[in-house]
Amino acid sequence: MEIKTHKLYESPQRDKNEEKYGTISGNQCICCMKPMKEGEVSMVHMTTDWVAINVETDDKGYINEEHQSQGCYPIGNSCAKKMPKEFIFK
Repeated sequence: MEIKTHKLYESPQRDKNEEKYGTISGNQCICCMKPMKEGEVSMVHMTTDWVAINVETDDKGYINEEHQSQGCYPIGNSCAKKMPKEFIFK
């Protein structure tokens, strides 16, 4: 089975926002580093190769023999619009 992956969108404002807001545990967009309000958070599932993927993992965190899950990360609404919809979930 061919697994679809997609490079994670990285905002040109990411470094500036990280300097301004720092690293916040919780609702901070992985793409632009802006803090997010409740309700505006979607998630993106990343692999250890740091690409977005749109499938579930098995019980050991493996997607298949080629990809291993790094986990799910929050992504804000404006950054989520810059990614294909099939890689974003609530």
